[in-house]
Amino acid sequence: MKADLVVVGSGPAGLAAALKAWDEGVKNIYLLERDMELGGILPQCIHDGFGTVIFKESLTGPKYAQRYIDMLAKTKINVKLNTMVLGITPEKKVTAVNSQDGVFEIDAETIILAMGSVSYT
Repeated sequence: MKADLVVVGSGPAGLAAALKAWDEGVKNIYLLERDMELGGILPQCIHDGFGTVIFKESLTGPKYAQRYIDMLAKTKINVKLNTMVLGITPEKKVTAVNSQDGVFEIDAETIILAMGSVSYT
């Protein structure tokens, strides 16, 4: 597989990055998400306060994520859920795995890592 852009992670940063690239004319985009649904941690954030800058209204995490998901549905961005990225080479080859495709590789022109933060205790 070849891609102009691979975005790893479908939280707000990954969704926004993929959508902005699409709007700017990048059409061969893959959005890879390890979970079963888009949105990152947002579906767990039931408090409001999201969206005040971008959408000019205060939204809960799920509603904020849904806005991006609805925008994504109007594109032809390739979305692969339940997909774990196994490796990325300096040559921008992304190796990933899921139950539908098995192990696969994407040769990317550009890669955006939008996986959020991880804390180790």
